Amino acid sequence: MMERLHVGSMKKRLLAAPFAVAAALAVCVAPAASAAPAATDPGAARAGFSAQARSLGLDSSQAESLQARVDGYLAKTPGASQVAANKINLSGGGELLLTLPGEERARDLGAAGNSPALSAGCPYTYVCAYSGENFTGEELRLFTCNYPVSIGWSGTGSWINNQRSTLYARFYDRDHNVGWTSPGGYSEDRHAPWGWVYWLSPC
Repeated sequence: MMERLHVGSMKKRLLAAPFAVAAALAVCVAPAASAAPAATDPGAARAGFSAQARSLGLDSSQAESLQARVDGYLAKTPGASQVAANKINLSGGGELLLTLPGEERARDLGAAGNSPALSAGCPYTYVCAYSGENFTGEELRLFTCNYPVSIGWSGTGSWINNQRSTLYARFYDRDHNVGWTSPGGYSEDRHAPWGWVYWLSPC
């Protein structure tokens, strides 16, 4: 990541939505039409997600492993909801895509073509954060300004700001101080330290 400002020297504070609300990894994107159908019965919904995973070639053990990872994120993300075998919608401004077993890049199962080459990548107008370097691992897509979203990763990951040139992603430390601001879009960092980052807002 480009040279970061020392968090102790930053005096900016969040002036928008309360962080208590932002604690949920956030999104209000409608699920894709090809995602597993929504169901009021949780058991039926889970069965639908499992069937979707198997249709992609996952065996029962892999499907169960993927669901366990989804459940882990849901347990620590109030207001989030599963909308596909590997996709979680967040309650205020983003979505989380999980990698499928055996794959290193997350993909949206509802994307046109449904292949890693076609569906991978950060859409225009979004800021995307990745749990791994070089845009690998879980993918968090954010689009709501002034709505900091919790980053639950550590170690080294990566990010993309695919917004217009006048919009800057803001990275917050554990005390909700702005520790660093990205360049305007398009900008990226293939080797970004997540250890000090607790919250991220696309603009």
